[in-house]
Amino acid sequence: MIPKMSHKFLLIWVLLGTVLLSGCWDHKETGDLALVMGMGIDKTEDDLYQVSFQIVNPGRVAGGKTGQGQGAAVTTYSETGKTILETIRKVTQKAPRLLTFSHTGVLIIGEDLAAEEGLKKIFDFIERYHDFRSTTLVLIAKGGEAKSILSILSPLERIPAIKIQEIIEKSEQAWGESPERNINDVAQMLSGKSKGLSLGGIELVGDLAKGQSSAVNMQATPDSLVKVNGLALFKDGKLRGWFEGEKARGVAWVQNNVNRAILSANCNPDEGAMAAEILRTHTRWQPKVVKGKPKITLNIRAEGQLADIACAIDLSNPDNMSWLDKRFAAEIKQEVTKAVEAAQEQNNDIFGFGEAINRADPKAWKKMKKNWSESFADMDFQVNVKVFIRGTGLRKEPLILKKK
Repeated sequence: MIPKMSHKFLLIWVLLGTVLLSGCWDHKETGDLALVMGMGIDKTEDDLYQVSFQIVNPGRVAGGKTGQGQGAAVTTYSETGKTILETIRKVTQKAPRLLTFSHTGVLIIGEDLAAEEGLKKIFDFIERYHDFRSTTLVLIAKGGEAKSILSILSPLERIPAIKIQEIIEKSEQAWGESPERNINDVAQMLSGKSKGLSLGGIELVGDLAKGQSSAVNMQATPDSLVKVNGLALFKDGKLRGWFEGEKARGVAWVQNNVNRAILSANCNPDEGAMAAEILRTHTRWQPKVVKGKPKITLNIRAEGQLADIACAIDLSNPDNMSWLDKRFAAEIKQEVTKAVEAAQEQNNDIFGFGEAINRADPKAWKKMKKNWSESFADMDFQVNVKVFIRGTGLRKEPLILKKK
């Protein structure tokens, strides 16, 4: 007779064996999957979604090396449907594999769709659908369709979606104008109290048809390319306008999104210009309510080194170095002021000041939240900037000064 304790152990082993032998209920073989590297969403004239999928051609990127064989390393398929899920299912009639979004790097939304319908329906689906990565970057196709952006090939990167990711990353690090916003960021901002949101823009430059040909990989000067440009401004989930240049970077300064930047300034009227490479920055908000009116104080600190100067200034003089600090600080303050004032003119709190006021004074926020757009437009703000130029390179005395 088998002891009772042995019966228990036998039962446990039988159950464990059943679990191990059953496998994963939703397991799919790698060869049955199509990796979607980039996805674009537009709207047709008959009010259908037009969804584009940039899919890797496995034979062209085999062994971890791009350029295997001939032809493009990706294929872009498009389908239309009443819902996004419908297009995902319909595209399997063209692509002989099941789509998987576990490697999707970029989601691009057409400008017309963003302005007319907005983002809320799209992101309601994306958050529900189990296969999307929350770290996928979100961009707006400036002046065109997402489909066109995704179909442009690149001479520097065989998979265009990866190139777009790299452009956004390098642009934010070097210039600071276009922010890296992912699916998780957008979903949180859409449900925020301020109702405002800003996303990076990307546009097609040049000839669409030539950019879709693999011959672009043989050109020293491409006929077409994609370019990061502008900051898309949203209110209540819909596109309301664009910021470019100084205003776009002003938003980045406010939101503490400037990691590195090149900052230019004039020396004096008709006396040349100078540039500094900003290497470290930090922006701190001080929100408060004064006599029922919101106020934000922005304290910005930046450190960097002098990179270029065409001014007759003796850099060995401490007073001149102090003047440089103040001159670059004035440039940052000007960019920030332009951005905040422009947003106030549009009654659009793209910065998230509403959340800051709520945290600082919840009672006051309850009174002003219903009319926050108007309160934001009339809000007082103050900008304090300190810049510290720590280095001047190998030369203290500019050649222009030595020449004189």
